[in-house]
Amino acid sequence: MIHQKNLRIQYSLVQENERRQIANLLHDHIGSKLNILSLWINNEDTWRNKNSRAVIENLIPKLISETRNISHELYPVSLEKFGLILTIEELLASIDLFFKVQFFLAYPYQKKERLIEIQVYRIVQEFISNVVKHAQASEIKLFLRDSTKAFLVVLADNGIGFNVREIRKGMGINNIETRLNSIEATWKWKSDSKRGTRLIILISNQ
Repeated sequence: MIHQKNLRIQYSLVQENERRQIANLLHDHIGSKLNILSLWINNEDTWRNKNSRAVIENLIPKLISETRNISHELYPVSLEKFGLILTIEELLASIDLFFKVQFFLAYPYQKKERLIEIQVYRIVQEFISNVVKHAQASEIKLFLRDSTKAFLVVLADNGIGFNVREIRKGMGINNIETRLNSIEATWKWKSDSKRGTRLIILISNQ
């Protein structure tokens, strides 16, 4: 009972942290651009000035793009449209200009419960975010193997690593582990300065 209570508390903290991030994005990016756009539109001189019209034409696509990104943060719609594998490929494609990305898929993937797919996607997303922020890596690897008994996920980078004993100090690591607990996965971290970091996840299919 105590363990379940702690899980609920941790998951609530993860949700609150995500809501705070989305609120900041709405306020700092969307809100500020809408304010600027409103000022330009309500200025009578705007429509007589070519440069002013160009500012408005430039702002609107940015607002559309940022709104789409925030929507994706709230819920990865691509999961329902295209499935987990294509959605992960889309995520990896967004970083392949900055990292050498390798994606391995062993055996045909069988669709999982929605909660499992959402959490796996968020875990991959969180791992990549941590690599970008802290790992000083040049490579990211993702290995998936789906068999009758279990779904194996291995995430790895070639960065500077970290002290495994202190991993729970980071919010990103806490978020990952709370998500793993929510789908009753088993996992193991491996990390050192020479080999980078690996996260090995096993999710039962039975």
